[in-house]
Amino acid sequence: MLRLLLFDIDGVLTDGEAQPLDLELLGLLREFNRAARADASRPAVTLCTGRPAPYVEIMLQAIDGHVPGIYENGAGVYVPLEYRFLPHPAVGSGETFTEVRQRLHRALVRTGRAFFQPGKEHTLSIFANNPAEPPRLYDWTVDALGPLVDQVELEYAASCLNVMPRGVNKGRGLEFLCQLTGYAPADILGVGDSAVDLSFLALTGCTAAPANASDAVKQAVQYVSPLPTSQGVRDILRQFMR
Repeated sequence: MLRLLLFDIDGVLTDGEAQPLDLELLGLLREFNRAARADASRPAVTLCTGRPAPYVEIMLQAIDGHVPGIYENGAGVYVPLEYRFLPHPAVGSGETFTEVRQRLHRALVRTGRAFFQPGKEHTLSIFANNPAEPPRLYDWTVDALGPLVDQVELEYAASCLNVMPRGVNKGRGLEFLCQLTGYAPADILGVGDSAVDLSFLALTGCTAAPANASDAVKQAVQYVSPLPTSQGVRDILRQFMR
């Protein structure tokens, strides 16, 4: 029996950065959460995303979420009922990552090659200024970090390169969420679309992806919707919530 539905945001619930929200879908997920609070046998809905904590907070408000949500690709968990933001233990003091951030800012931001997604405390999402250059972000980052590259995890999402402290990923974030809440990964449906989602999809009992997912994700999940993003989510809900 599924107890929790765990969704990535960009490329799953939404079409990505700067695109309009599917308010009808968010309303549907809100009804799932209200039903789960009234009946423990019904699954709740929460989020597992690379977005910063404030974005996760407002998205959980939109779906009336009460189960904690994972932010910054597993670097932390937001607990809405207590209004707490809990960094993952793997984040540590953050001193090394401060130097990582500074090096990448000098090499990529000051030179006009890329920019950082704002609002993140523990990780970075790097976007190329030139739409044709995202594939080069990995090599640029490795060159800029030098020996510090061994201190980070590098994962592409659909439109950016994510830079995380070593030991931080969405799978570790899911484990942290389960420790805090008592959910078992086997009782969770995970839905993602890009390489950065593979670590949490490897842990959940059921897995799915929309049609726009990467080939690697499509090969890893149990069900691939023929429909993209939010329409795919509707289809996935029909398949798993019969």
